[in-house]
Amino acid sequence: MSIGVDFSLALNDRTGKLFLGKDIISTLGSRVASIHYGRFREFPRNDLMRRIAGRLTHEETIARVNSSRLVSLLPVIRDPRPTLHLDPLSVVRHRLEAQDVVLCHDVGPITHPQYFAPGVEDLYLRAYDQIRRVKPHMVFVSKSSQREFHELYGDDFASSTVIYIPTRLGVKEGEGRPVKGVSPRFLLTVGSIGNRKNQARCIEAFSASGLVEKGWQYVIVGGREPGADVAIELARQSAGVVMPGYTQDDELRWLYRNASGFVLMSLLEGFGMPVIEAIEYDLPCLVSRASILTEVGGDAMLCADPLARESIAYGMRLLAELSGEERSRRISQARAHLRTFAREPILASWRELVERIG
Repeated sequence: MSIGVDFSLALNDRTGKLFLGKDIISTLGSRVASIHYGRFREFPRNDLMRRIAGRLTHEETIARVNSSRLVSLLPVIRDPRPTLHLDPLSVVRHRLEAQDVVLCHDVGPITHPQYFAPGVEDLYLRAYDQIRRVKPHMVFVSKSSQREFHELYGDDFASSTVIYIPTRLGVKEGEGRPVKGVSPRFLLTVGSIGNRKNQARCIEAFSASGLVEKGWQYVIVGGREPGADVAIELARQSAGVVMPGYTQDDELRWLYRNASGFVLMSLLEGFGMPVIEAIEYDLPCLVSRASILTEVGGDAMLCADPLARESIAYGMRLLAELSGEERSRRISQARAHLRTFAREPILASWRELVERIG
C-alpha cells in the first residue's frame, strides 16, 4: 500500500516532531507516494523559501479555521491515497477521510491552552473537531496521550495505536565543548523555557534546596515559550543558576556528559525526549510525578510534585546526593527501560500499521 504524507510541520517546527517525521518517512520508503509541505510537493530549497512557505501555510490554516472568504475558492487538499498527518493541525487544510492516519503527540492545546501562544487553542479545537467527526486511524506517542484524547473525544475511531518515539541515531556522537560559566557540579534541565516547562518554580526550588551553598549550580538550556521572561529574570537574580541561552550541539553534548543529574519538572509533555537523551548519557533523572515522564523514564526516575517548590527542592537534594551504588542502580534500571524505545521495533510498527490499514 502507498500513502501520502502531510509533513507541513517541517516548514516551521524544529523540535522532536521534525526528527520523528523524518524517521517515519524514511522507514516507510517506497510506501510514501507523495509528501505535502503545505501546498508544496517539495521541501523549499533555502531557508528564506522555507519561511515564506511556512508563513503561507500558517495563514491558510488560520483562514480556514476562521472560515475566511479568502480561501473559499481554494480547494482543500485530497490525495487519492490515504494520508498520514504528522500533526493534527494539518487536517484543517485537507478533506479528512476515515482511511487517513493522524499522529497525535498530545492534546495540550485543548486541555492546557494557557501554556501556548494566543490563538493556538482555536486552531487545534477546529482540527480535533474535524478528527472527532471523521474518526480516522489514530496514532499516539504515549499511553498517556492516548488516554487523554479518548477521554475528550470518545473511542469509536477506525483504530487507535500507541507507537513510541524511537531513540535518535548519533545523539552521543561528536566532540563536546565546555560552556562558559558552568562549574564541575551541576544539575541540568533541557527544554523550552516558559510556563509549561516550569523552570521558574524549579529555580525557586534550587535556591531553597541549600545546594548552592554546597557549591552546586543549576544549568537551564532551551528556547523561549510563553512565560520565558519570568524564568529568565528569576535566573538572573538567583545564585548558582546558569542560563547559557542558545547552545550549539557540541555544547549540549558537553552539558549532558558532565552533569550530575537531570531535572524535568514539566507541567505538560507530549513525550519528553530530553529524558530519553539524559538516560542515554547515564544521568539519573528527577521528573514530574504521575506524568508522561514517568511512563517514558520508568521506575528508575526520582519523582516530585511539579507544583510544590518544597517537593522539587527535596528531589534536587536527593538527586545531587545519590550514593555511587544508588546512582549505578538507577542508571542500569533506566537503561534497561530504554529498550522500550529501540528504533527498529518502533519503526517496524509504522510499516505494519500502513500495511494493516491498506
